[in-house]
Amino acid sequence: MSAQVISIPQDQVVYEFVGQFNNTPTTSQQFGYISTAKGLSSIFTDNTTQDETTALLTFVTNANTDRVIVNGPFKIINRTGTTTIYLNTPPSDFSDASTFSQGTPIQVSDYSQQVILNTDNNTFVTVHTNTVTQVPTFTLNGMTYRLGRMGNKFRTNYSGEANATGSSPSGWFAGNAVGVGGSANPN
Repeated sequence: MSAQVISIPQDQVVYEFVGQFNNTPTTSQQFGYISTAKGLSSIFTDNTTQDETTALLTFVTNANTDRVIVNGPFKIINRTGTTTIYLNTPPSDFSDASTFSQGTPIQVSDYSQQVILNTDNNTFVTVHTNTVTQVPTFTLNGMTYRLGRMGNKFRTNYSGEANATGSSPSGWFAGNAVGVGGSANPN
């Protein structure tokens, strides 16, 4: 039985994210859950409580800080790394980042990010580009899927707020991802 490929169509929202992050001066770990995935239904174990405790699709991004530029109240941060989306084994818990990677990887992508932090009010916006590098098959609700194709690309935008320096988590965000084209290899 072949897997149904969940496409990443250009110019359409494909994922919506809710998450938190922990930063050091040289690294960032972003983690959370996918609240909407185009082409997949029933992505929570409980449709009444749709949060990290019932999410079947979670993600973790591990990135290194490549450079920081200060321009007035703005701090511009560039990072590169890897994002992994998991078929999660709920529950996850924002007080323990490792619970967002307790499932099976179903998509891995190379990742680049630009953060624009307003240091006056600790709010930020980000834009990321992800290029899919692995798409293992997975089973959800009795169906076999692949989450995109190798070479697919999507652009993610987050809005959020940074926490006080030294606090955990380092901050909170929400956002979405839009397909931006790219290769559509059948692998």
